[in-house]
Amino acid sequence: MNNTALVLEGGGFRGMFTAGILEVFLENELSFGSVYGVSAGASYGASYISKQRERNIAVNDFIGHKRYCSINNLLRDGSLFSWEFIYETIPQKIIPFDYTALKESASMFYVGTSNCLTGEAEFFLLNDVDKKDFKTILAASGSLPLIAPIVSYNGKRLLDGGLTDSIPFEYALNNGSKRAVVILTQPKGYEKEPLKYAPVFKWFYRKYPKVYEMLYNRAERYNASIRQLEQLENEGVAYVIRPAGKLEVSRLENKPHKTAKVYETAMLLARAEFDTLQKWLIQ
Repeated sequence: MNNTALVLEGGGFRGMFTAGILEVFLENELSFGSVYGVSAGASYGASYISKQRERNIAVNDFIGHKRYCSINNLLRDGSLFSWEFIYETIPQKIIPFDYTALKESASMFYVGTSNCLTGEAEFFLLNDVDKKDFKTILAASGSLPLIAPIVSYNGKRLLDGGLTDSIPFEYALNNGSKRAVVILTQPKGYEKEPLKYAPVFKWFYRKYPKVYEMLYNRAERYNASIRQLEQLENEGVAYVIRPAGKLEVSRLENKPHKTAKVYETAMLLARAEFDTLQKWLIQ
């Protein structure tokens, strides 16, 4: 398994599909030498790396809480999501996250972000960071344009990792892995549409022209990435797990019962095809 990477797409609360798949991986004690997560994929992937069964579904109960995600947060702090609540209060006081297990994990966990000055993807190894940097890196990876501020980290200005590399299988393969298991949050045939309200984004990020470029080119880059992934899937280099159809939740869903249903559906799918995945892994 050291030569096979696990790659986790983002997608906001559609990521509960990823969380359900990962829960079945934990049930079966399936691990990978390296894991690459972007945005929500990184958030849900953290509990997989720390091997904390049912932690993601426990945290899901809080997504409707105004401290988790609300207009009040946006007006008060400039971010729809309270990163302090999500990546500090919850993991340190409410539903403990096992930072030691993350640090000692045999799986290297890389989190993707987007550099606002260069327009390039930036990946950080989460295993070795302290609690403060844990929060900052995951916040940066999930900071969506307009609804979250740019995050400063180690002299870099960062936003959501999906702007530059939504599905970092190519990065994983260039980083030493020979094959990849990829979990997507969109069904087969999905294509991202071109940027809407482009003038608004161009004005809002007028001091960061690379951010506008990332946003403007995102759909084309994403769709090309999907085509490349399907080719690798046909060649046996990638094993792709995706929803059977469109998930009935939005990126910013705040109803826990709806995201829990997505989680349960994903678990059923993962259990149904786990034997097939195992056969692919030992080829």
